[in-house]
Amino acid sequence: MLAAGAMTVPLGPTTTQRAVDQMNSSSMRGVPTPPVRQAPRVDSVWVPDRWVPAPGVPQGVFEPGHWVIFTPEGGRIAPPPPRPDLTQTP
Repeated sequence: MLAAGAMTVPLGPTTTQRAVDQMNSSSMRGVPTPPVRQAPRVDSVWVPDRWVPAPGVPQGVFEPGHWVIFTPEGGRIAPPPPRPDLTQTP
């Protein structure tokens, strides 16, 4: 009987060895690469952070940096201006 009980013990890798194997396999995986960022358009201009004067707001309104695109007709495409009624922080 004792011999039959000894024969049922699995002879595969130990739990510690399996844990080590899993750590090794996960550390050898490749690192994902981020997507390539698009270059800014040639017809766009970077406008840095600035304080823009606004009626009723003595210190002005903070406008974060953004890209402005100028159209061939002389138009300007930009994000909407900041609202003077909101709390402004740089």
